[in-house]
Amino acid sequence: MSVSSMKRLTVFAFRADSDRILRALMNLRCVEVRKLELSEAEPALRRLQDEDMLPRIEQQLSDIRSAIPLLNRYSTRRSRLGRIVHQFDPEVFGRDGSEQKARETVRRTLEYEQELRQVNAELARLSALMQSLIPWMDYDAPMNDAETKRTSTLFGSCPPGADIALLQNRLEEGAVCCELVSADRTASYLCVTFLREERERVSAELAAAGFVPADFGEVSLPPEAAYAKASEERGRLEQELETTQEKLRELAESLELVEILCDVEETNRTVALLRQRLAQTDRCTVLEGWVPGFTQDAVEEKLNQFECAFELDEPLPGEEPPVLLRNNQFAMNFEWVVGMYAYPKYGRYDPTFIMSIFYFIIFGLMFADVGYGLLLVIGCVAGIRLMHPRPGLRRMLTMFAYCGVSATLMGVLFGGWFGDLPIAMMENLFGASVDTSVGHFFGSGLWFNPLDDPMTFLILSLAVGGLHLITGMVIRFVILCRDGKAGEAICTIAPYWVLFGGLATLIFDQTAGMIVSIAGGVLILLLNGYGVRNPFKRLLKGLGGLYGLVSYASDLLSYCRILALCLVAAVIAKVVNISTMLGATGVIGMLAMVVILIAGHLLNLAINVLGAFVHTARLQYLEFFGKFYEEGGEPFDPAVPADQYTEQVRF
Repeated sequence: MSVSSMKRLTVFAFRADSDRILRALMNLRCVEVRKLELSEAEPALRRLQDEDMLPRIEQQLSDIRSAIPLLNRYSTRRSRLGRIVHQFDPEVFGRDGSEQKARETVRRTLEYEQELRQVNAELARLSALMQSLIPWMDYDAPMNDAETKRTSTLFGSCPPGADIALLQNRLEEGAVCCELVSADRTASYLCVTFLREERERVSAELAAAGFVPADFGEVSLPPEAAYAKASEERGRLEQELETTQEKLRELAESLELVEILCDVEETNRTVALLRQRLAQTDRCTVLEGWVPGFTQDAVEEKLNQFECAFELDEPLPGEEPPVLLRNNQFAMNFEWVVGMYAYPKYGRYDPTFIMSIFYFIIFGLMFADVGYGLLLVIGCVAGIRLMHPRPGLRRMLTMFAYCGVSATLMGVLFGGWFGDLPIAMMENLFGASVDTSVGHFFGSGLWFNPLDDPMTFLILSLAVGGLHLITGMVIRFVILCRDGKAGEAICTIAPYWVLFGGLATLIFDQTAGMIVSIAGGVLILLLNGYGVRNPFKRLLKGLGGLYGLVSYASDLLSYCRILALCLVAAVIAKVVNISTMLGATGVIGMLAMVVILIAGHLLNLAINVLGAFVHTARLQYLEFFGKFYEEGGEPFDPAVPADQYTEQVRF
């Protein structure tokens, strides 16, 4: 529809009111606060100094975000697929003790989380110790009693393949005692006591047998007693763990308050960041920003509630205000597609409305199937209802829902019902004839089936592409006329229409079509050099205009992808249907059919939704936008309160 006009906002206010004014403007959701550039000509102005505010808020925000997942784990609140949204009044939240309760909940939650970490770490250590003591339960001496004045003792294990008897014989040739304490499928556990002077020989023999030392330095009791003590300690810690978890369950009842606090602190962080864009004197602050023209009255009404001076002016010459697109309820859902390419320059043409119509049609042609279209609509609408998405995701889901409607309508025209599923079921499951009015409707739709008549669908695709390209040229023509360049528009664009009209006339009357086509070519040659005084250069530019027909032809052929995407979706669906019908006998066959049918069609839906989205967008970006689009605008980014967990926050 259009790019909204912007007003420059300048506010002079007392420093004590700066936060309240920022919050009031944020609540309007229509003011972009820009960083005020200081100059040497204004020595009284300086940047607001709040060195400790932002780090303090970010630390509090980090604590809150750490506490929320833990409280979620212990909350009895029913889980939901989407975003949790709370309605609250910030003034009441801060006044009735809710904010203080939320902050106390966060503090205690983090304390309990630290306790849980310590208890779990100790439990893991005790479990590992008890597991390591099990093979040594028959050993009746303290495990740390490994050194005397003349002897040393090693505890360890050898792999299952080690010859323990041979190892014992070799070790006991000297002053060594090698005791096999226990053995299982994983290892043989040995206690080796030897004179210290034998250490080198004993170490070599043990290493050759694959001996792995075990360290029990912390165990001052025999294994059985040490195991009993560790078990008792583990029981105590498990009880402590349960007590801490019960406290967290009680705290989780305040999860909603903590989530609200998260948005409150996120909003405080935004305010702190915005304050860094302001300038100050000893007693006043200066704010500059951008306001959409249609919200001027609301901004003035809000600012009149404060003791401040403000102005709303037109942009200065050479300024590039941010861009806000304004479209109707249908087209606004396609704005993010334009944003993926680039926003238009401020004051230039917004193509969203026209693009949304072509996007709707082309997506449907690429994915012409009633079943897939209805699934896409149902999935997107359910996502909006269940997930409570933010505005950006909501618009994306709404756009795909509209695209699903288009696919459904095109499916009725061209006979796509999960490919040819009704026909396959009639032939293979019910043995019914498809040579009936019902069979014809499901097989060919209200018009024709692209699989049966691909050339007709190709002509339709090229016709849609031609209309798309000519619409782009018309927009360019109107833009030039609006900018006072009607002569350039007539001379550089209209001759192509004459040529295209002649080519179209060839279908009905070759003589007339040839005459009109030649006339169009001559006009391009003579007029395309509009504004160039040098006759030779004008002629060269005219020849360049004729050569530009190659580009138009190339652009037109790009619309063959409409046919390609449509056939891909239909063929894959048909293959899935054939595969399922082959095994549709008996109970097992029917169950397998249902599973393969659902999985195959869901996969086809996912693949072709992505393909149709990408290729439809490509036709807009390259073929359509290339005819007229002036990009380079920066999107309008108003300051808004945080809304991860809350909506309709009022300040």
